[in-house]
Amino acid sequence: MEFIEVVERRTSVRTFTEKEVADDLIFQILSCGHKAPTAGNLQPWEFIIIKNPSLKQRIVKTTFVGNNEQSKKTQTWMLNASVFIIVCADVERSEARYGNKAAESLIYLDCSACVENMLLAIVDLHLASCYVSGFRESDLTSVLGLPSGVIPVAIIPIGYPAGQTEKRKKVQLESVIHYETFGNLHKEG
Repeated sequence: MEFIEVVERRTSVRTFTEKEVADDLIFQILSCGHKAPTAGNLQPWEFIIIKNPSLKQRIVKTTFVGNNEQSKKTQTWMLNASVFIIVCADVERSEARYGNKAAESLIYLDCSACVENMLLAIVDLHLASCYVSGFRESDLTSVLGLPSGVIPVAIIPIGYPAGQTEKRKKVQLESVIHYETFGNLHKEG
């Protein structure tokens, strides 16, 4: 698939078939994530691959829908995915070089670049996924048994898409383009 087509086809998918995702495809996805740009080339990411159904259920129980972290409603649709990749950040790796404050934002920037590479690889491999960040960090940390200094950043459920997913509309590109200053919007004509 051509790169522009991959970008155009990427969408959040929440329905999957029962077909398993092969380990070699998972490795290709991780390899693409690992090639992402990162501040100081520190590569703060760590990947946890989850296939065990009971562990997947425990992970889903840490999720919530919308912006309400206290919500009892979880993202149960994830259970249909063949595999979860949990992207974690080694905060101490970034703090050692950039200090506390910088590391707080850098790990999210670095890991988000990593996740985007993975999401595009998933599309290119004719798989589907959704970037999940709606989880209670302390609960997920506990379920995964993460060591001190390593935090979960994203859950990436992956599977083969079941049917067509309607893409959500984006705002018009022209409405967010500014030239020279924020006030000078690009106008056609």
